[in-house]
Amino acid sequence: MKLALIAVLACAIAVSASYPRLTTLGGDARLFVSDYVEMWAYPGTISGYQFATAESEDQNNNDGWFGLVKDFDGTTFGVTVNHGDMLEFLVHPGSWGLIVGLDYDKNMILGGEEGPDITDKNMGFDANWGTEVGLFGDYSDLAIGFGYSKQDHTEGDVTTGPSDITFGASVRGHQDAFFNLFPIISANLDMNSVEDGDDDVDNESTTSIAFDLGAGTNHMVAPKTLIVAGAFVGVQSESYAGAIGDNLDASMDITLPRITGGVEQMIGKFFVLRAGATSNTVLHSQGDVSSFNTNFTTNFGIGLKWDNFAMDATIGEDFLHDGPDMIGGTGPGFMGQLAATYEF
Repeated sequence: MKLALIAVLACAIAVSASYPRLTTLGGDARLFVSDYVEMWAYPGTISGYQFATAESEDQNNNDGWFGLVKDFDGTTFGVTVNHGDMLEFLVHPGSWGLIVGLDYDKNMILGGEEGPDITDKNMGFDANWGTEVGLFGDYSDLAIGFGYSKQDHTEGDVTTGPSDITFGASVRGHQDAFFNLFPIISANLDMNSVEDGDDDVDNESTTSIAFDLGAGTNHMVAPKTLIVAGAFVGVQSESYAGAIGDNLDASMDITLPRITGGVEQMIGKFFVLRAGATSNTVLHSQGDVSSFNTNFTTNFGIGLKWDNFAMDATIGEDFLHDGPDMIGGTGPGFMGQLAATYEF
């Protein structure tokens, strides 16, 4: 299969790789092959990876996490702890892959004689399934996902808080061309509602529908140089109901286009240097108001590879802008996000 060839070409640099690598090279897992981050975009690829990894908290205060994926007699199993604030279970019995995530938190403050008891409860569940199909090119990766989350804040007998239901699907074709990832088609439906605790008032709700289409390349353009890039166009619409719907018109965002990617260069036998950028141009309209915005971001990272072990890091944005604090020790750190991975 084409995937086997891609894996051989990419292994000169990547050993299962990491989220710091994803962040630096554009942040879109649909553009990655021979990198375990593609499992969360397309769970049908789970069987291609066997690794243990640990990742630190990043600069956006996303918590660190740990994961282990291993093949046992032809079936791949895995577990992650705190990935996306969830406990995840992964399985690939041979022809399809499944990732199931669970999250539950509950905190209670007893009011006693001074007031009502206060309870905060967060619950989440998601399931993502994927397989290989023959839709486009040599073959295609297909993924279908569902997610549910609910946050409750209860004081006495009154409960408020949002809930969210999400459905999504994506397909990615593999081609024998420079743009070897084409087409990439994704669609998503998200329904969010907020319980206000008043039975006489309709709950506020927001419904979001998104669709995008793109093409990508993941190619070794030289023996030690990898390019990852993609271009996407898309549309997202939001409609509102309840009290919020009385004050807000439906909105629409058209992406024209989003271009993302980066370059990864192996230096010597052990050191990797990465640089990436994303440009996102969006036409926003809501009622009689329209706006046109373009955002541009850059990221830099490094990696260290030794046989089956790899360590990857993003270079902190504040460090790049302000440099280190040489005396006080309270200045920006060099590494913004760090991950260590061992491939079995």
